[in-house]
Amino acid sequence: MDAIYPVFARADPTFYDHPGRRRTLRSDRPFVVTGVEGWRRVDDGIWTYLEPPGAVLPEQGWKIHLSSTATDAEALLRTVAAPCVRDHVPFKHLSTESVRASSNGKDAGREGSGKFITVYPSTVDQLHRMLAELGRRTAHLRGPHVLSDLRWSEGPVFVRYGGFHRMFVDIDGVRVPAIRHPAGHLVPDVRRPGFEPPSWVRIPPFLQSLVDDLRELTPPAGFPEITGVLHHSNAGGVYTARDAGRDVVVKEARPYAGVTADGLSAVERADREAQTLRLLRGVGTSRLIRAFEALDHRYLVLERARGVPLHQAVVARHPLVSADVDERSVADYKDWALGVASRMRAALAGVHEAGLVHGDVHPGNFLIDDEGGVTLIDFEMARPAADEAPAVIGAPGFVAPDGRGGVAADAFAMRRLNLFLFAPMTPLLDLHPPKEAEVRGWVTERFRLDAAEEQALGFAEVSHPAAEADLDALIDAVGRQLVADATPDRGDRLWPGDPVQFDEPVYALAHGGLGPLLALHAASGRVPPELLERVEGTVRDAPARSGLMDGLAGAAASLDALGRPDAADAAVERCLDAPLRWDAPGLYGGPAGTALGLLRLSARHPELVGRARGILDDLADRANGWSDSPTGPVATGAGGLLRGPSGVALLSLALFDRTGDGALLDLAAAAIRADLARCAPAADGSQQMNEGWRLLPYLGSGSTGVAFALAALVERDAGTPLAAELPALERAALPEFVLESGLFQGRCGLMLFLAGRGTPSAARALQRHQRHLRLHEIPRREGVGYPGRALLRLSCDLATGSAGVLWSLASIRDGQRLTLPLLDLPPVDVARHRVPSPGGGDINGIPALSADARAW
Repeated sequence: MDAIYPVFARADPTFYDHPGRRRTLRSDRPFVVTGVEGWRRVDDGIWTYLEPPGAVLPEQGWKIHLSSTATDAEALLRTVAAPCVRDHVPFKHLSTESVRASSNGKDAGREGSGKFITVYPSTVDQLHRMLAELGRRTAHLRGPHVLSDLRWSEGPVFVRYGGFHRMFVDIDGVRVPAIRHPAGHLVPDVRRPGFEPPSWVRIPPFLQSLVDDLRELTPPAGFPEITGVLHHSNAGGVYTARDAGRDVVVKEARPYAGVTADGLSAVERADREAQTLRLLRGVGTSRLIRAFEALDHRYLVLERARGVPLHQAVVARHPLVSADVDERSVADYKDWALGVASRMRAALAGVHEAGLVHGDVHPGNFLIDDEGGVTLIDFEMARPAADEAPAVIGAPGFVAPDGRGGVAADAFAMRRLNLFLFAPMTPLLDLHPPKEAEVRGWVTERFRLDAAEEQALGFAEVSHPAAEADLDALIDAVGRQLVADATPDRGDRLWPGDPVQFDEPVYALAHGGLGPLLALHAASGRVPPELLERVEGTVRDAPARSGLMDGLAGAAASLDALGRPDAADAAVERCLDAPLRWDAPGLYGGPAGTALGLLRLSARHPELVGRARGILDDLADRANGWSDSPTGPVATGAGGLLRGPSGVALLSLALFDRTGDGALLDLAAAAIRADLARCAPAADGSQQMNEGWRLLPYLGSGSTGVAFALAALVERDAGTPLAAELPALERAALPEFVLESGLFQGRCGLMLFLAGRGTPSAARALQRHQRHLRLHEIPRREGVGYPGRALLRLSCDLATGSAGVLWSLASIRDGQRLTLPLLDLPPVDVARHRVPSPGGGDINGIPALSADARAW
């Protein structure tokens, strides 16, 4: 799970929201700096920025970070603020104690770990003076190491080179913080653990000796030989190692870091784990070999247990994630899962019999070997069984919502683990408590559990699936709730969606306001006029920005489809004035998407065909016609339809439909071939996008997106040799179990592709997907909603939430628009014979607005 999702789940119990909007508790302590009259002060709910009058900061430079513990935070802020105010040096600090605690919690991101205050010296001389003074003034205070920085000689004071202003660059389709290269272009502002200043930056002499000392730092004598990394967190790391000639696991605990809600640091919890393991020494747990301290860190050396974490074992064996499944494989898996569940319960019972509770039962803390053997690990949250305090931490879906503690909390988590073995979508259950009984009912039916097996798994309450909902009724329920969930009074969003929406324009198609409007329009031919006007206003007022899913090209095409041609023309004119974003050239926000958006308006503006062709030619030149594309894994999210070459192929085919230039078919084939080179065969014979650490089948950045582009090519060039790749790509869309419901990265994208295939296997799989969509449904006051990525909260956006589900269902009902919005190509037999349409007409299957259409 991406660490961003738990952070954005804290502010609201139903939807992802900006952490700065989290309700402040009365008990929360705000940090306030006095004596800054006349300074500019901005509090965004996370950081409080303080800037003296007339300050002009450079874009980037050396900046100072200071970290703190809870007890020292106020004293540290007063100490740092005094010289900053005196010398008129801008600085920022975390706004409240709860924000500071979260930033240094066990699950906080390592890239920002421990940062409490940031100081922005404007010159190297000022940097030196501030470092010397702050180090001297804070030498008696303590704080965690800021992992991306160089530690100063005194105090919790750290330094690194980085951006002073918010600048971003797209890398493989991901927007990341940036700094400016001396040549003038933006490059990533690297913030990963380890002091790594840019190669062109000169390290000041007063820092060079510290850099030299860091490079000469070596492990002390007797330290285990580290051979690999199993896991990193803000609390430390877990490593494979050799110690005294045997294979071991080494757990590292960082001082003052990874603090849990009970106030215990990683070091304190490591001490507790060592004490617990000395007491247990039983079957089903790892044996503690020794514990020691080095460089202020605590280390535990553990017997290396066999196996992989439970979630990996489930993914590797689960029969319903395969294109081919028979009842024998389902029965075999059931037997394996029941055996594993029994052994997990036995291991946990042994802990309880010793008078202890584990305190953090979840799939990552059980190792499963090839024979189904079980080892329970990670006892840092263990405590006496008599302690009934609620769980302090826990994985989403495995913490009892009623706050129970002790043995009862462990038992609740174990019951959820039993369900996870068959339906690994546990976080979803916390969004609607009755959902657990419904998922149990599906498991009971699909895996043919008998009464004794249900009892062994703790399935006391089972709700068997209801009859399949009528498609029109479901579309109506999703649409009603989508309208009800709109937030037009907010300036930062129009619907709640994925956390990435706060980094994109409010109107954006993928995660902003236009996606739900297009989905409502496709479903009923009508949208709430006040919401359409609100979106128009955000398009009009936003800075010029190219791009399809997150820019004005997509906005112009969407407004045209929604019957607002004048607003569309104004948006496309501003889009043409914005620079193309060559850092990520694909469909999502890059030149390919901008060109495809321009083509959507070419019926009224034929000159845009030439602009789009010019962009395609430039794309092909920069990629050398995709003639020497690399093979092997692609960066996460960088392949497929939205960010890979397949999207450029779709642009090439759209231009072919308008010009008939056969060279465009060759170009499309070359681009698709480049994406196919990044696909790899799965065990079930399917071809899926290879991201190195996983194979991805989905429409947005997986192999199904490649299949969509390839199917469009085959429709126009039946003789292409690439047609032979389609069956294996189609197989990737067939599996019965899909974790998420979303359009870009979930079940609904697979459904859209299958709806357009026409093969018997695709038709059967589509019916199965439609039945199983109910597993993702969350009943709401006005209808139903759907969870976003990571399943922690609901989402309304097109890419990940209800708008994408609605778009898919309406498209399947109508037999049109069987892909992402604005990417549908017309049937080949009419591709070059379309009648130009005014705004609001039938545009590639998007219905016209009508006065008598259903109002939501």
